[in-house]
Amino acid sequence: MNINKRFLYSTVLGLAVLAIGCSKGNADDPLAALLVSPPIISSVTPQIGTPRQNNDNGVYPPTQVVIKGSNFGIDTVVRFNETQAAISANLGTELYTSVPDGVYSGYITVSKAGGSCIAGTASGINCAGTEFFIDCYDATGKQYGSETEIKQGDSKGIVYSGIETKAFRTDVIFGSANLTISCDSIVTVRLFNRSCVATDYILQRDPTIPLPDGYSSQFYVTAGSATCTLKI
Repeated sequence: MNINKRFLYSTVLGLAVLAIGCSKGNADDPLAALLVSPPIISSVTPQIGTPRQNNDNGVYPPTQVVIKGSNFGIDTVVRFNETQAAISANLGTELYTSVPDGVYSGYITVSKAGGSCIAGTASGINCAGTEFFIDCYDATGKQYGSETEIKQGDSKGIVYSGIETKAFRTDVIFGSANLTISCDSIVTVRLFNRSCVATDYILQRDPTIPLPDGYSSQFYVTAGSATCTLKI
């Protein structure tokens, strides 16, 4: 074989080996595949929780959350809406975190290095997400019984036997609204904002309390023996 033929044969063989090696690296290298694949969320447990509550007579820790799935990567970021949450453990297919302070109902998302999630959505680049709901009353174990819903524009008569506390919720969808209470007993109201920070209205006579518009409000009403009318 002359020099020119030997050179041509060596060049072709080298290119063929390089091509095979690159193709195999892209197809079989699990680390490379992990880096280019977006995360996948299969479950979030629980999907309802609370930030830390540190209100008078009501202190509850933040809800611990487990995210299961795949392709989470190493430099993983978990967010509740735009708020980043600390990851206590990353087991590859499971992420352990807790609900940060100030969080409200929206989305929990997982993104990888170089990725980002579009604010207010469950999508983005190298991102996956699902809905997550904040419930301030659920953390108490429903200590005051079932939560009563009062729709905007409606009213309900609530019977109190002795000094009792009852739990309520409402959705203010259209414009602004007030909680108006008419009762033969003085009342105390605890109103939660959407991040479970409480404002107390203590020993009020027939109060009118403004409610934030655009989302759900949860509140407690404590009264003595009486029938109280609550109107939104």
